[in-house]
Amino acid sequence: MSSVLPPHTGISRTSVQRDHALITPESHVPIVFPAWDNCESVVLISPEMGAKFSQLLVSCSEGAALKPLAPHEELFVVVLDGAIEFKLLGVSWALEKDGFAFLPSGVDWVAASSGATFMVFSKPYIPLAGAGEPNAFKGSLSKVPAEPFLGDEGALLQVLFPDDPAYDWGINVFDFEPGGTLPQVESHFMEHGLYVLDGQGVYRLGDHWYPVQQGDCIWMGPYLPQWYVAAGKTHSRYIYYKEMNRAPQYA
Repeated sequence: MSSVLPPHTGISRTSVQRDHALITPESHVPIVFPAWDNCESVVLISPEMGAKFSQLLVSCSEGAALKPLAPHEELFVVVLDGAIEFKLLGVSWALEKDGFAFLPSGVDWVAASSGATFMVFSKPYIPLAGAGEPNAFKGSLSKVPAEPFLGDEGALLQVLFPDDPAYDWGINVFDFEPGGTLPQVESHFMEHGLYVLDGQGVYRLGDHWYPVQQGDCIWMGPYLPQWYVAAGKTHSRYIYYKEMNRAPQYA
C-alpha cells in the first residue's frame, strides 16, 4: 500500500473574519507547550485573533503532566474524553468525561493524565472592588440542572458558574432539540468562544451563515449579530464562554 498522501484539495470550512471566526477540525495545527509534557494543544481562539481570552483543545497521552502557563491567568477546564487529575490547595480533583473545574489566577496547581482530551478557556482575571476573590470549584455536566431558556423547552441552558460578582466570566451549555433556535438575533458587547459538543446546526454570524457540527469552534466578537438553529435530526449541544459581572470598559 502506498504511503503517499493524496493531494489536498485546498478546501476547508474554516473562516476567519474581522469580528468572528469558524475554526473546523481539518485546519487544526497542534503545538506543544514546554510546561505541558506529553500534551498537544490546538489554540482555537487567542488574543492574536482579536479576542480577550483564549480557548484551547488539548490532547494528552500517557504520562501527561501540566502546570500553569501564566500565573495571572484563570482557567476553566472541561473533559471531553478520558480523565485528568488536578492537585491544588491541598486537595486532588479527579475529573472524568463531562467533568469540569475552575482554577483561579494565582493558585498553584499541577495536573496529570494517562490520556484525555479536554477544552480549556483562559483569560487574565479582572478584579472588582468589594466583590471578593473567586474560589476554585469543580462539577459534572450530568449534575447541572438544564433549564428552559426564556421558557423555551426546545432550548435548555446549563449555567456552570456561581451567580457571584467575584467571577468575571461565565461558561454555559446550550442543548437544542431538532429545530430549536435562539429566541432572537443577539448583538451585545460581550464576546463568545463556543465549541460544538454534539449534533449540527446553522449559525448566523453577522451577514454570514455557517453550517456547524460536532468539533467546530466559533469566536464571536463584540456586537456581532448572532443566531443559531439546530438543523439536524438529533439534539445539538454546545459549550460557550461569555464575559460577566463587569462593566464594558472593564470586561
